[in-house]
Amino acid sequence: MNVLDLVEELKNLVKIRSEVKIKNGKIIREEYDKAAEKVAKLAESAGLEVEVLDLEVKDGKVPTIIATLDVEAPSLALVSHYDVVPAKGPWIIDGKEVDPYTPLVLEGKLYGRGAADDKSAIVCSLTALEELVKSSTELKYKPVIVVTGDEEIGGLGIRTLLDKGYKWDKALIIDASVNYLSVGASGVVHGWIKVKGRAGHAGYPHTAVNPVETASLLVTELVKAYKPLRASKLSKLKAPPGSPLPNVWGRFSFTIIKLGTSESEKHNRIPAETLAGFDMRLLPEENVEEALKEFYSTFSGITTKLGIRAELEIVSAQPGWYTTDQKYVTTALEALKEAYRKVGIKEEPSIAGELGGNDGTFFALKGIPVLAYGAIREEENNIHAPGEFVYIKDLNILKEFIKTLLSS
Repeated sequence: MNVLDLVEELKNLVKIRSEVKIKNGKIIREEYDKAAEKVAKLAESAGLEVEVLDLEVKDGKVPTIIATLDVEAPSLALVSHYDVVPAKGPWIIDGKEVDPYTPLVLEGKLYGRGAADDKSAIVCSLTALEELVKSSTELKYKPVIVVTGDEEIGGLGIRTLLDKGYKWDKALIIDASVNYLSVGASGVVHGWIKVKGRAGHAGYPHTAVNPVETASLLVTELVKAYKPLRASKLSKLKAPPGSPLPNVWGRFSFTIIKLGTSESEKHNRIPAETLAGFDMRLLPEENVEEALKEFYSTFSGITTKLGIRAELEIVSAQPGWYTTDQKYVTTALEALKEAYRKVGIKEEPSIAGELGGNDGTFFALKGIPVLAYGAIREEENNIHAPGEFVYIKDLNILKEFIKTLLSS
């Protein structure tokens, strides 16, 4: 493949609506088989040995592709995902309506759902390996492309694969920033605060206990007390370029406020339950249990002080990760420097920890040294939002980095 082929194959992948979402507690997967079949065919055309697995997971199966260039060397998993968050169209790009799954190339950008997150990674890794095969380059690692699904709902695909005993000497998560080499990522906790009240007619508020108003009080108090407490925690890892703090820091955000699942939305009815959903970000090296213990303590103190009936439910708690294999870090950083030179970038690349989380956690828990790099510019590419795009120049940087990392 050349640069034009890279772009064309990415356009072909973007056309596949491989969405995943959770509706009424059930996981809904669309066009997973179609995406996996396309990736497998591309891997075969690149000259790789291809294995396709149907991983049994909650509410169905996740097709997974393992494509190997079999050489005598330590194995390096190049990990990406084909699933995307749902997209509603049309998008407005350059004043025109565009379907999210009809890719558009405009002014050095490729628009479409999944163009950056994370179908760019699939095509760049396949392109890099095909070029290495054609050039008969001697390799320092045995590359194994691992492409799976369900990353957008907590990494069910890669977790299941690793739990089945698949293992490699090192891993590169190709679902990260192009601006720096990631040597760690934040932990993520999601949960609900359920505020109880007593339902009643809004015309007679004295006969009810309003959980909407008490939830508002509780949210305000937690933002005042717990948000700065979490923000005071600083990692040993540098924060990404452009961050407001020099090192990765703890974060806490309320992201959802809604009525209880059995409540009806009516202006003249005081409900019996209100829910507040939150997102908590842990330091890459932070202990999940200790962080939750501190949160429970703060929550309990505030609810007692306010006299509020409320419950705390943790939906998921994923630890962060950080790399201790300094030789791997040095090798990857030198490869990134060389890739920069090849594409004409003069500045030196940096290393940092990610503010988000990724599948590196599951490799780290298995004792596999892991780093992350990708073609994403988090503050520019509109990932998970209307108008998602990837810079074509960033595809070339990523491709050259993978080639250089693998080459002796």
